[in-house]
Amino acid sequence: MTQKKKPIVAIIKASSWKQYALFKNHPEYKAIFNFIVRHTNLNFVLIGTSKSSLSGYYVKDNVIAWDIPIPKRIIDYLLIQLHYFLIFLKYRPVIIIPMGLGNVFPSLVFSFFHPTTKIAPIFIGEFGYHGRKIMGKLFNCALLKFLSLALRVPKTNMPNIFAISKFERTCVEKLAPNLKGKIALVSYPISSLFYVASQKRNKKCRAQTILTIAGIEPRKGLDVLVKAVSFITPDTRPRVVIKGQIRDHAYMQQLSRLVSKLGLAEWIKFDHSVTDYDALYQYYQAATLFVLPTLDESLGVVVLEALHSGLPVIATSVGGIPDMIQDGINGVLIEPGNPQKLAKAISWLLKDAPSREALARNAVSTLKRHYYSNRITMEDAFEKIWQNL
Repeated sequence: MTQKKKPIVAIIKASSWKQYALFKNHPEYKAIFNFIVRHTNLNFVLIGTSKSSLSGYYVKDNVIAWDIPIPKRIIDYLLIQLHYFLIFLKYRPVIIIPMGLGNVFPSLVFSFFHPTTKIAPIFIGEFGYHGRKIMGKLFNCALLKFLSLALRVPKTNMPNIFAISKFERTCVEKLAPNLKGKIALVSYPISSLFYVASQKRNKKCRAQTILTIAGIEPRKGLDVLVKAVSFITPDTRPRVVIKGQIRDHAYMQQLSRLVSKLGLAEWIKFDHSVTDYDALYQYYQAATLFVLPTLDESLGVVVLEALHSGLPVIATSVGGIPDMIQDGINGVLIEPGNPQKLAKAISWLLKDAPSREALARNAVSTLKRHYYSNRITMEDAFEKIWQNL
């Protein structure tokens, strides 16, 4: 008697599965692996990217993970699409769950050739970001054009569609007006460790410290933060910790030169260490203020982490950030790319402890009303996808 094969679910995420153990409590990883643990009746193919060569390996008995090399040139992006297609062809999943804007297009293309495969995209990603190179901009525009055409194809096999923010949903609806009213919003439940940071954080630390957690790349606007710090007089200037992996080495060099030119080496520290996600709360616990000067953001999970950690937050009014922050109630929103206004907001909150405490006090209750209402969790989204298959 032949044993019936288990259905295969493919999940694509724009990060390495080799490092998942470090980030197992990050909301995205946790939602995926909780779903896997509950469904031993399924086999899973996890596809991600890494700096290493193409590799496949077993995470557990019913889970195989593939890491594809991170693209460095336009031709690499095309090779990635081919790798996706070949992996799909090898396993022929019943459903593909692409997490990330760039992962949706190859999934849709495969479903056109293999109509029994359904697609349930979770839109996460920056629609306007293309790096600093003109070819990156042209490639991004081309990708969005092709994605728009693919999403508009009649009878596209998508039982569920999700977006991580209202901004992201609006962007998808502009690409494909036929999807209006069909895209559900998902939320990120934040680990209880960040509540620990809120309870234990030393609000009367001797040195006032600004924390920023962001990948080192131009869209994060870190040069704006550096310039803002230079506008604050040395006697009231805070320490700044910028934690994040270097994604653009030329930009990191630019930041280092700017820090040196403005004489800020004493105040600004870059931390590029690879940290277990569970240890991140300690950074929030040691800070006075969280600042995210980003120029483009689909959501900004670090803002959620900071708010849950009881940190006053200053962030730019871009992308999905206004989903989480109500200006003057549970945080401060400023326009992007304006170091003078950022400096003014930082100086005000560092001097005004009652305002800092009021923002922190309102953080979680406001999130419950403004962000978590009318959304399902990402973990519930995975369950809904399987139930509707």
